Amino acid sequence: MIEIEKIIELLESSIKENPENSLTSGEIIADGYDFKVDQFREVINTSKDWLTNYQNELVRFTNISNLKIKYTNISGYFIEIPKSQTSKIPDSFIHKQTLVNASRYVTLELKQFEEKFLEAQNEKASREYEIFLDIREKILDSYKSIKEVSEVSANIDFVASLSQVAYESNYTRPKINNNSNLSIFSWRHPIIEKNVSDFISNNLELNNSDYIHIITGPNMWGKSTFLRQNALIILMSHIGSFVPAKEANIQVTDKIFSRIWASDNLFLGQSTFMVEMQEVANILNNSTKNSFVIIDEVGRWTSTYDGMSLAWAILKENHDNIKAKTLFATHYHELIDESKNLKWVSNYSVAVWENEENLVFLRKIIPGWIKKSFWLEVAKIAWLSKSTLTEAKKMLKKLELEHSWVFWNQLTIWSNPIVEIVEKEVFCISEVEQELKKIDVNNLTPLEALGKLNELKWKIKQ
Repeated sequence: MIEIEKIIELLESSIKENPENSLTSGEIIADGYDFKVDQFREVINTSKDWLTNYQNELVRFTNISNLKIKYTNISGYFIEIPKSQTSKIPDSFIHKQTLVNASRYVTLELKQFEEKFLEAQNEKASREYEIFLDIREKILDSYKSIKEVSEVSANIDFVASLSQVAYESNYTRPKINNNSNLSIFSWRHPIIEKNVSDFISNNLELNNSDYIHIITGPNMWGKSTFLRQNALIILMSHIGSFVPAKEANIQVTDKIFSRIWASDNLFLGQSTFMVEMQEVANILNNSTKNSFVIIDEVGRWTSTYDGMSLAWAILKENHDNIKAKTLFATHYHELIDESKNLKWVSNYSVAVWENEENLVFLRKIIPGWIKKSFWLEVAKIAWLSKSTLTEAKKMLKKLELEHSWVFWNQLTIWSNPIVEIVEKEVFCISEVEQELKKIDVNNLTPLEALGKLNELKWKIKQ
């Protein structure tokens, strides 16, 4: 500690409070530290006064009132006299340059001043740099002590900062375990909760018999926040921080992997899909059963069935072989049904309240799934025009009919199944249901039943 105090004293006495940025330009060493630097600095600081006094002396001596001492980088210092006053120039003036309207001269005294001034500037800068190097060597001799003190200081600052944040934000001390259980209750987002007064907390529980959660739900409710926040809490707990939760029991995690959104890399000629696949490959190749993985909307940058197939394969690879604890957010609702064949997968969704007029995102994760994305409702909130939304609904109906109702679960609360969409061009399945309800099967002959069946099939085709 004594060495550090000496270094502090050395720096305070040797280095100026606000030194120049350039080490070789001078103005680094403090006044009073070095005698030669002070001498050079005195010459430089008094040069302006000397020039002013010398100019006034020459004006009196020559009786030339408009005589001026000037300086340029090319000519240095010189005395400039108008041509109209050349008859008054004394013999001691040495001619240097003739201009259109004036002549320039130097004197022995002025040349001596210039040499002394320029020497002081150069020597001062050189001397200051030499002193700086010497100071640096003295500090390097105490490198070990400085490193020890800096590490202790940094750790104190780190712990103190985390403590202050934990106290001010009502964080909880997490429990770290080796039994592969991960449970976080009533967690919040450390940044979002500072800007949102009514932040909705959630829970997460993962273990060896339930280590993958598929998260479904509408756009704009906060699925990405849910994924990221759990990863953040795990990261915070592993750096020694308290966490924004009511209770947290977290397994020792070797790595955290994130596949959230994607961007292209045009400089390397990589498309958005390529970048996404590289990120997924990194996860599958490097994650372990002790890792935590968040995947958000994987496979959205290619065609629907291609992306859906990739999403399923990624999910199954993790389930069968890697077994990393994973949150898997998706709008591919077909994965819900397929995942029923996977033993250690659970489905969760966001709670949504809806009526004929409104849709409310409750931002609460609940067990179970939801096979609606409410994409048209979100588009409406974003102020897409009515004509655009009508056309979107029309195309959705067409796709449903053409692809065996694969997309039926994507219907929105706006799509009243009793009415036809556009001037009876597309029949809704509920119209067929209404026809079936009217049929009295006990009073139909086999031939009439066959005819009715063909009629209904024709309506569906239409």
